[in-house]
Amino acid sequence: MSKIPLRVITAKIVLNSENKEHLISAMLSATKVYNGLLWNLRQEYEKTGKSKISRKNLNRIMKTLPRAKDYYSLAVQSTRDEVIGAYRSFFTLRQSGHTEHHNPGFRRKSCLSPLKYLQSGFSIKDGSLALSLGNSREDGAKSVAMQLQHRPDVSLDTLKIKGVTITYDKHFGFNAHLVIETPPAEPVSSDVKCTVDLGETNLISAVFSDGSTAILSGRLLKACRRYWQKVRSRVKPPSKDNPHVSKRFEEIAHRESDWTNNFLHQASRWFVDLCKEKGVSEIAIGNLTDIREEIDYGARLNQRLHAWPFAKLAEMLRYKAEDAGIAFRQESEAYTSQTCHACGKVSKAARKHRGLYSCSCGYRANADLNGAANLFKNTYKVSPWGTTLRSSGDATSPALVARFTGHTVCELAL
Repeated sequence: MSKIPLRVITAKIVLNSENKEHLISAMLSATKVYNGLLWNLRQEYEKTGKSKISRKNLNRIMKTLPRAKDYYSLAVQSTRDEVIGAYRSFFTLRQSGHTEHHNPGFRRKSCLSPLKYLQSGFSIKDGSLALSLGNSREDGAKSVAMQLQHRPDVSLDTLKIKGVTITYDKHFGFNAHLVIETPPAEPVSSDVKCTVDLGETNLISAVFSDGSTAILSGRLLKACRRYWQKVRSRVKPPSKDNPHVSKRFEEIAHRESDWTNNFLHQASRWFVDLCKEKGVSEIAIGNLTDIREEIDYGARLNQRLHAWPFAKLAEMLRYKAEDAGIAFRQESEAYTSQTCHACGKVSKAARKHRGLYSCSCGYRANADLNGAANLFKNTYKVSPWGTTLRSSGDATSPALVARFTGHTVCELAL
């Protein structure tokens, strides 16, 4: 039985003063329940030397917490499951030898903890979301209503919504994350394949079955991350002696993350749309598992590459491709960047400055496109450029080159 794909749509919440007060009260109650469970587990550990994180034990504790009646019962159970997840992560780290980690910490009293509703306790009609607060609140409020602002091309009333999570962010306010079921897309039926090399300067370098190529520059992303690193260097970072994260340091991280995510969404959307135009039925990229452990180019370059969002971009490409009916796979890219696509010779020295691959056999090409072509050959057992390469022109022309402007992706005229 095929698994039904799930997607998340994020919508901004608009509340009147009364409903906002009720929602804040429920989220503060979730914080109280979370902290109450942690406190009782710590008390158990001090008395018995063990922390029982079974649902049965936590359910027993929750009956003693008065604030557990201030919001919907299934949402309370989600708070309980958050505690279980935090402890399981802690136990895993301890078993792995990371003895410096301590028990899960308490949340600040002013923290607005997320409210998670699965299957029930919510309803959506005409762009309005209603959440149940249960029947046991002292103020008598049983629900909270809110308007949702979302993408204009999405009609929430026609979607099958499986769950809702309400979160608060001081930069963006209240948000609703809607988990929806999406019907599987019809698979694209064609013989057109594509392989992708992900990189730093060239974010996406792709080779298609017909021999055509495409490059999306990552220079703007590179410059942006360098800018935020310089800004961050002027702010005192958290340390072991002072683990508190300052508001300025947190704001810098948030703004950088927001800009980066926007860039990656635009880049992945542009590339998947390009694949749809070309009738691509399958995209293959290099397997990025343990890429950070394998990178060792010196301290400075390591710092840049370890922070590069390869896995995040790969995930965006995957789900956008699957939504379009394009198959997605990951294959080993070992030595693809060092191997000459023409003669098969492996040489680190052949990869020159500024992305040039130049082999002693006379073959010259863009290094990232050379890597993508080698991945294509390894995956599909055929070269996208034919059996004979006469010059670098056979390997790189015609090439579609695009760059991100800060608002959208535009193609460059060559």
